[in-house]
Amino acid sequence: MINEIEKFKYKLRLYLNSFGAVAAIGFAIIQGLRGDFATSSISLLGFFYFIIIICLLVRKKQYLWKGRGFALFIPITMINVTNVHPEFGIYWSYVGVMSFFLALELKDATISVSVFLAVIFYFVNTLYPFPVQLRIYASLSLVGIFSFLLSYLINRLLTEVNSLVIRDPLTNALNRHTFINSIEQSLSAFIRYNIPASLFIFDLDHFKKVNDQFGHQAGDKVLKMVCKTVQQRLREGDQLFRYGGEEFAVLLNHTNLPDAELLANELRQLVENQDVGIGRKVTISGGVSQVIDSDHVRSWIERCDKALYRAKSNGRNLVISDS
Repeated sequence: MINEIEKFKYKLRLYLNSFGAVAAIGFAIIQGLRGDFATSSISLLGFFYFIIIICLLVRKKQYLWKGRGFALFIPITMINVTNVHPEFGIYWSYVGVMSFFLALELKDATISVSVFLAVIFYFVNTLYPFPVQLRIYASLSLVGIFSFLLSYLINRLLTEVNSLVIRDPLTNALNRHTFINSIEQSLSAFIRYNIPASLFIFDLDHFKKVNDQFGHQAGDKVLKMVCKTVQQRLREGDQLFRYGGEEFAVLLNHTNLPDAELLANELRQLVENQDVGIGRKVTISGGVSQVIDSDHVRSWIERCDKALYRAKSNGRNLVISDS
């Protein structure tokens, strides 16, 4: 689902900037033939900007400046046209307001539209009679408000969908599907740039007894509390995943094996010292492995799993590294 959303955003940006390039070169030619060389030059610059955006999108899947260059060329062109041709130039402002919310992220679009409307209203105040000014103020403001609300609701919806797709609903840890994707990215970064990464897989010791003795609701509470404890200790770049029922994984990017062992043992101690409200301690056992040259996704995970099984076989409440 997330990949589909990203593909949709990519296609929307590609089509929008392609349309912008065609419109800019066409507008530059028309205004040049009319003798309005200032507007023609600005539109020509916009055309080259759109071409650069398109090339980066196609070749590298990069969105230059997150599309913020759009907020430079398009408003200047529209403001200039409104000033030079007030009889029809103002109509392009309505299209401009809506296009901001298509081309930019919500925050950038909101700021850009606010500045754009402030400048446009200044020219409206000098170019049109008062009754017409009021109609333009009201209609442009409403278009801006409605465009903002629509973009805001879409963003909220995508955020909710993103959370449902990538996170475990009980513990709020990232889910298994996201885990595989993240492992692939870390492995790729190691192969290409030799960036180290370590994996820590752990599960809760004798968790079935917790469910049998205290009930599944208590077991769910324990899982959530353990995840919260682990998450609070992790660094910003670290990721916690729910790998199975009571099995979890921590991906430690930019981390070698000795540092990963230290952190894993610290997490083990934090969980052991935590009061989970069931009158007994909860402990974890885990395995740690660092990515190596011969690794693929499955082999890296398997080495970490084997270390986990050794920790469980050696008495539990233990962290063992694959070294």
